Amino acid sequence: MYLGIDPWIRKLWYALVDQDLQIIDAGILLQDQKAPTRQDQFARMHDIYEFFVDMINRYPVHHVSMEKLFFTKYNQANAEFVYGIRWALCMLFRKHTLPLDEYTPNQLKQYITWNWKASKEMMQKMIQKIYRLEEMPKYDDTADALGLAWIVSRNY
Repeated sequence: MYLGIDPWIRKLWYALVDQDLQIIDAGILLQDQKAPTRQDQFARMHDIYEFFVDMINRYPVHHVSMEKLFFTKYNQANAEFVYGIRWALCMLFRKHTLPLDEYTPNQLKQYITWNWKASKEMMQKMIQKIYRLEEMPKYDDTADALGLAWIVSRNY
């Protein structure tokens, strides 16, 4: 099985697919608080870690793919915790000897649409076609997580 992860601080999207591109599990881990304290953020990092520990223990994950982060001067405040979440997940995957690939948003667009400037809607439409979904994924980040899982399923 192949796991794709698109991490952010308040939301983290994930998708687990098998070799036949059947979606086993996909969703969003959402933090409800608008202005969490540092302690709330540390607790969130722990909860995300435990969620993926449970997933790895429950399913035979073969490979993981995660989106590389892109920060601007406007979202630097979140960088510390997003990198913390990524670090925790990287250590988890390393502990379980799971290979991890990383892709920038432009690389992901290039793999899925053959166009590194593709719109979010174009990505969602292509993911709908790849997975033969009746509807487009509701959120563009859901499409990203499914795209990340698809890339590693094709490459390994």
